[in-house]
Amino acid sequence: MHASIDEGSGRSVLLVHGQPGLGADWSRLAGLLSPDHRVVAPDRPGWGGDESGATGLRGNAAVLARGVGACDLQPPLTVVGHSLGGGIALELALERPDLVGSLVLVGSVGVGQAINGFDRLLAVPAVGRPVIRAGLALTRSAMSAVARLALLRGGEPVSSRIGQLAMVRSLLWLAAQPTGERARSSFLIEQRALLEETPTIELGLGHLDVPVAVVHGTADRIVAPEAARLLAERIPGAELVWLKGQGHLVAFERPELVAPIVRRYAAIGCP
Repeated sequence: MHASIDEGSGRSVLLVHGQPGLGADWSRLAGLLSPDHRVVAPDRPGWGGDESGATGLRGNAAVLARGVGACDLQPPLTVVGHSLGGGIALELALERPDLVGSLVLVGSVGVGQAINGFDRLLAVPAVGRPVIRAGLALTRSAMSAVARLALLRGGEPVSSRIGQLAMVRSLLWLAAQPTGERARSSFLIEQRALLEETPTIELGLGHLDVPVAVVHGTADRIVAPEAARLLAERIPGAELVWLKGQGHLVAFERPELVAPIVRRYAAIGCP
C-alpha cells in the first residue's frame, strides 16, 4: 500500500479515494484531522504511486487490510470512503471487522441504485475505453459552456442553480484526472468490478456491526441521493447525513463540513 498521505497522531483514520482518484485528493481533509488523528490516505492499486495493477473492490479491501500492518496503523480504524472508495470501505468492514471501528461513507456506492446506465456502458471494454478517452476530452471543452449556462439562469430557484454548479464542479474535477493508458485500464477494471461485486456487498449490509455515517450532498449528480437513502436504510443503525446543496466532491471541496462527522465517528467507534 503506497501511502500518499501519512500524518498526525492519535486515533487512526484511513481515507479511501474513489475512481478516478489519488490519496492526495484528501489533503485538505487530512490537514483538518491530523492535529489529533493519525491520518493515512493511500493511492489504491492502479492509481498514482501504487505500482500494482488495478483490482476489484474486494481486492482493494485486501490490500488495505495488509497495509494496516505495514503502516503500523492501530485498529480499530475509522475508514472514510468516497464514491467507489465507499464500496471498498464496506468490503473491508465486512471482511475484516477486527480492523474497522466505524465507517464514514461519502457519496458512496454500495447498492444497485448507485449504478446508472452510463456506469454499465463504461464497463464494456470495447465501448468504455474510447468513451473514457474521448469523453474526458469533450468534458474539458463542454463544461465551460455548461457553467456559463448555469450561472446565467438567474431566474431559476437557487437550489436548482446550486445543483447545476455542483455537477459542473464534479465533471471539471473528473476532466482533470489522469487519462493515460494505465488510468483508463484501471478505470475499466474497477467499473467491471463495481457491477459484479455490488450485489454481494449489498447482501452483506445487514451484517455490519459498526457505527456508520452515510454522508451525501443533496446536489450529488454522480451518485443519486436516493441511493444514499437506500444504503442507510439497509445498514443497521446507520445515520444518514444530508449536506444541503453539496455535490459529489464535498469531501474535497468543503472538507470543513465532513471533518466534524469523521471526528465524531472516530470518537464513537475508536475510543
